[in-house]
Amino acid sequence: MPALAAFSLLAGALTATAGAAATGGLDIAIGKAVFDRMWVQAPASTKHADGLGPLFAARSCASCHAGSGGRTTFRLGRDDPASHPGLVVRFGDAAGAPDPVYGAELQPQGVSGAAGEGRAVVSFATASIGRIATPEWSVADWGYGQPAATTRLSPRVAPSLAGVGLIERVDEAAILAREDADDRDGDGVSGRANRIVMPAGPAIGRFGWKAAEPTLEAQAASAFALDIGLSTALRPDSAGDCTPEQTACRAAPMGADPGETEVAEPLMTRLVAYLDHLAPPPAASYNPRGARLFASVGCGACHAPSLALKGGGEANAYTDLLLHDMGPDLDGGMGEGSAAPSEWRTAPLWGLSRALAQGSGLLHDGRAASVRDAVAWHGGEAAGARSRFAELSESERNALLEFVNRL
Repeated sequence: MPALAAFSLLAGALTATAGAAATGGLDIAIGKAVFDRMWVQAPASTKHADGLGPLFAARSCASCHAGSGGRTTFRLGRDDPASHPGLVVRFGDAAGAPDPVYGAELQPQGVSGAAGEGRAVVSFATASIGRIATPEWSVADWGYGQPAATTRLSPRVAPSLAGVGLIERVDEAAILAREDADDRDGDGVSGRANRIVMPAGPAIGRFGWKAAEPTLEAQAASAFALDIGLSTALRPDSAGDCTPEQTACRAAPMGADPGETEVAEPLMTRLVAYLDHLAPPPAASYNPRGARLFASVGCGACHAPSLALKGGGEANAYTDLLLHDMGPDLDGGMGEGSAAPSEWRTAPLWGLSRALAQGSGLLHDGRAASVRDAVAWHGGEAAGARSRFAELSESERNALLEFVNRL
């Protein structure tokens, strides 16, 4: 998108956001307008909203992050993954290399002249007691032939955005202080940071299910490229995730002039300001018995109740932002950055009460309908905590679950 068109969008938002301007929140209000923007195919009569695709999974940020706190309402086993925008399917081999034909993500839709890539299908193996059945993923109606034999499918739900600005401000030293990659303390937990190579140098991953992105800007750029097919300064290819094998996609009209990007820098800056401004979930009422059990079972070894922020303060997010091996039952099939297929970033638990209230599924693919179900899926480094949870009395388990359910 040319810079002039970008500022046209900014000007167009002024009328709707005049109240925000009075409180100094104009940039944030414009950022929300970008977040809600329904992008269209290029060329359009107005240049400020075109460039969609050519292949895409969604037309706006808001369509995936539609629930409370920006979290998807998708729950596996209840919702159809082919029609719900809150879940995407990533492609990659065990090392994380994208498919040579389909790229890094399944894009079911395409603009005129560019066929979509297919639709996600899930079936279920025999269920275990107290757990949802094991999901088995495939793609129906492949649009461009079969993928590489080494390509695996890794579904991901859209996580909550509440408090992401605080996550970005967590002191890197606080993250690294919790690393124990070789399990030197012998507690069975060996978290490690996902170290990312960025244009400005190495960085610590914080965002995404595998902590593959170090900043809000990088996370937004990844979503623009893979989910909507839009170029940004960090991901300047206007064809998005289209590969050289997808010739019709590569030949489709793009929404950026040479040397420009479809999401111009002024828009990206304001989108990041909006994300940074999103408030963290409200603090839960204190439950001392549940908190003690949470600690004694070992949940807090990964779900650290708080992390120090740069400049002071804390993020009470219940995460260590580290990667942990969660065992074969949660093996996602593909790596990402330095993360192995069975390694996942500790999911923040703040705001969990909101997710449960709106019926969202838990874990990376939304497979767990409850905290009890999610605990049952925990293996690998979390196997010890799962066993200790099972050994509690029913009264103790209920107290611990009540504590977590209210976060």
